[in-house]
Amino acid sequence: MDKITKRITTSSTWAASSDLAAVDLPRDGLITEVTIRANITATLTATAVDDWLRRVIQNIKIEGDGGRAYLGMSGDQMSRLLSLWGEVLGLGPTLHSNGGGIALAAPDVGSASFRSLFKFHPGSNPRDPFDLTAAIPARALSMLQTKLTTTANSVCDANGTISAGTFNYEVCEVLGLPVPQGLMTPVGSTLAYAHTANYSDFSYDIDIPAGAFLRSIIMLIQDDTATVSRRKDDEVTGVKIKRPKTGDYILEQTIYELKQAMMARYGIRAMSHDVGPIGAIATTRPAPGAALAVVPAGFVIIDLRAFAAPENGISPLYGLDLRPFQTGDFKLGLTIENYASGDDTIIYWDQLLPVDANLVGR
Repeated sequence: MDKITKRITTSSTWAASSDLAAVDLPRDGLITEVTIRANITATLTATAVDDWLRRVIQNIKIEGDGGRAYLGMSGDQMSRLLSLWGEVLGLGPTLHSNGGGIALAAPDVGSASFRSLFKFHPGSNPRDPFDLTAAIPARALSMLQTKLTTTANSVCDANGTISAGTFNYEVCEVLGLPVPQGLMTPVGSTLAYAHTANYSDFSYDIDIPAGAFLRSIIMLIQDDTATVSRRKDDEVTGVKIKRPKTGDYILEQTIYELKQAMMARYGIRAMSHDVGPIGAIATTRPAPGAALAVVPAGFVIIDLRAFAAPENGISPLYGLDLRPFQTGDFKLGLTIENYASGDDTIIYWDQLLPVDANLVGR
């Protein structure tokens, strides 16, 4: 068994608001990680918007035989969700400067080049790039492609545009290992909900898809503004996972409790005080802004691995086992506040399925 990180020689050329030509991924092993690198040249001004470096891809899909989506993200600038998901998991920062000192809070004015890295790690151990708790069985497939749809060229800056760009691809593979029995494979889909009103006490219900393991629910919550939709924490303020047929629930938390749990479970460390120079006496009053860099507004991962049932032989790495259930047996109840037209919530269902039996051993 060999492990390899492979750069794909084919690249995609930026074109605004376009479905780019699909790029073939290698099919000689089990793919354990996929990296998309956006190399972008843009004109940035003092009005560059928040998340500007993350907004360059609208839809992201990794598609195999029969249209099976191993990663299926479609909606509103889904590279933001993939970026934040990867950063919380510990897959590294998204932005890589060109060395000219691009500042996140106040981007360079004028023509600037930057690189944004978006990583998809299907396994449950993000610190191991060759983690086989879940993988794409590429060696047993007849086709496997990455498909991107880009955003408008004005997406980074209200008064500047993207003038050029390319997308490059890299994969981590395990070679020389036939598809093992019981290998978990990723499957996921996106739901975009445009808010219609305020709802109290977790009363807006969304059907949770069944038929697979649900490892996590990833939510990007947006407040509509005059310029762009912006992530904010006071739109969806509570989440409940309900079982309407039995009248009970497995989780009920406010958005702040969810975000604290996200930080704890994914090992994100931050302190909202002691903000003076290293070694200085801590006399500065705690300020919420001091921890914003590690507690992203309007974004939360609900980790469901703790709800696995190991006593039934279910690995705690896979999450909530919804294979025996039908869609609608579990519902996601939301508390929605401060409603205004244009507010929305984008949800990615991070699911896993055992590999198809006909692929085992190939």
